[in-house]
Amino acid sequence: MVDDFDTKIDDMKNEQDGVLEGTADVDAPASDSAAATANEVDALEGTAVADAPEDAGAAADSPRIPEFLQHPATGAASRTSQMVDEEPVPTEEAPGASPVEAVGSFFSEGAAAVREMSAARKAHAEAREQLEQLDATIADEETELAHRREVAANYHAIISSETARRDGATKAEQAAEAEQARIQGEIDALKERLQQMKDADSQTEKRLKAALDAAEAREASSRENGARLQRRLDDAKRNLEKAEEDQKNGVAAAQAAVESAESRLAMLHDEYAEVQRNPSANSAAYSVRADELQTEISDAAHELQSARDDLPRITQELEDALAHARKAVSEAEKPMDDAKQAFREVSSAADEARNTYREAKDDATERQRKLKEEISGKEKERRAQEQAAEDAREEASEAQALIDEANDIHAHPEVTETIAARLEADRAEREEQAVEVEQLASTEKAVRERTRGSRARFIGAIVGIVVLVVAVIALVVVFMNR
Repeated sequence: MVDDFDTKIDDMKNEQDGVLEGTADVDAPASDSAAATANEVDALEGTAVADAPEDAGAAADSPRIPEFLQHPATGAASRTSQMVDEEPVPTEEAPGASPVEAVGSFFSEGAAAVREMSAARKAHAEAREQLEQLDATIADEETELAHRREVAANYHAIISSETARRDGATKAEQAAEAEQARIQGEIDALKERLQQMKDADSQTEKRLKAALDAAEAREASSRENGARLQRRLDDAKRNLEKAEEDQKNGVAAAQAAVESAESRLAMLHDEYAEVQRNPSANSAAYSVRADELQTEISDAAHELQSARDDLPRITQELEDALAHARKAVSEAEKPMDDAKQAFREVSSAADEARNTYREAKDDATERQRKLKEEISGKEKERRAQEQAAEDAREEASEAQALIDEANDIHAHPEVTETIAARLEADRAEREEQAVEVEQLASTEKAVRERTRGSRARFIGAIVGIVVLVVAVIALVVVFMNR
């Protein structure tokens, strides 16, 4: 008795949330006491499933069909549970029984009621599950039996049609494989042609590139030669401009020297004449100055003569330098026209070589692209034939599978009869199982109604104990935290 109580307490600890809900229902107003009791009992009926004794429902095996026809999935479907329809008789307390014995009797009766309810529900659920398994098994057997009977009834037609289908698929597969081999040959030929085209185009490109490089080298050389001649002409023109400037400035300087010498000489003559007209009182000083003026006049006359002699020489030298500069410009201008013409010709040849190279390269790219597209199209055709061959192969395999199945069904009619017998046995078992499910449902309902009061009192007591224990623990925790 005490052991049952302790076991129940352990089970109830794992479902405190459901127990607390049941407590709320138990504490409902008296006007709703019946409904609250029903709710809390239904909510906690599964609490003691693990505590239910194995003998709560006795199994009664009753073989209904021969053993060789038993379906593996329904071997356990014939077990039934016999439920005790009487509520546990309360133990009468002996005169002078202690309160501990009374409490033990109360918990024993409550635990027995909970185990009885759990056993009734479990038996009902197992029977319903077995019924559902039987329904699934019967549906599969009906489908299989109908299929086998249909194949047996149309055996010759199936063999004929599927054989023709298989042979046709085999021929289609062979034709697709032959077409695939033919297309592959075309692909190989096109790829070889593409490779030859690439090799030829590569050689042509190398030849045209070499010609282009040579033309561009000549163009660069001609451009450099023209630049060199232009620099020479520019230098000659700069020299001419300098010669013209030097000639202008040199002649002017020579003339200025003559004029300066003449002016100085005239000034000295005037001063000498003035000294002659007005001799100084100091004869020595007069004599010295007269001598100095004569010397200076002589030097000035010599300078004037020298300047006069230099003027035509300088003029001629500058004229010669200017003529030479003009000749250099003329000489530098002579090859310019030829150089420009040569550069135009070389540049035109280089442009033509560039255009030829580019056009040849573009043409090769376009031809190779078209050939690659043709190869791609052929590869798509080959893949289509591969898929067609695969589809035909699968169709032939499917037809052969149907032929094999039809031959097997035709050669073994006893299997069909076995399935038919098994189906009838399962249908009969299903009817019995349905009756048993209804009986167990009624039994579960009767047990629920009969034990509702005992279970409600038992669960209420357990909830009260749990609440009390929680309250004590809470008080201890609060006291210790102080």
